[in-house]
Amino acid sequence: PYDAPVTELFYQTTYFWLVVLLTSPVITMRTYAAEKATGTYEALMTTPVGDWQVVLAKFAGALVFFLLTWVPFIGVLFSLRQITGEAALFEPVIVAVTFLGIALVGGLFMAVGCFASALTRSEIIAAMVAFLFGIGLWMLGYRPEASGMLPTWAVPALEHMSMTRHMEDFARGMLVGRYVLYYVTVTGLFLFLTHR
Repeated sequence: PYDAPVTELFYQTTYFWLVVLLTSPVITMRTYAAEKATGTYEALMTTPVGDWQVVLAKFAGALVFFLLTWVPFIGVLFSLRQITGEAALFEPVIVAVTFLGIALVGGLFMAVGCFASALTRSEIIAAMVAFLFGIGLWMLGYRPEASGMLPTWAVPALEHMSMTRHMEDFARGMLVGRYVLYYVTVTGLFLFLTHR
């Protein structure tokens, strides 16, 4: 029997990142670009709600949709535990921290997607820009210690931004405050840029 939680198995592969990197632009590409293309953006911005309310509502809608797509993941874990009878495969605390990690990563990518959609009138261009921003953020911290070309001061900085490392820790049930702060800060930055 395998003693580690099954969540670790999924996050040791690139399939999770492939799903997130490809679905996030598709979910967010219409948030602002479709409004601008159809001419409803001006009507939306003249309603009696503030700009921040519009930004946060669109972001929340995209994030809730993203999280709903991951709900079957919990059902799969319950089923797997019932089939195998291995309690170590599924621990509620580890699953909760893993889902929090998915929510934080999803929030970051939804904010990036909203920002990309706010830049253009074309949904396709918005999706492509969001994908490029997303893959850039993901690759920025992808195993920086493996590169001998980086200066010594850059490795810890890039290690702090390594989403792959963050998700590995979340999947083990480790809730690290600086990771949460990183995602909240960068998500807030992209929401501020969307607002601007």
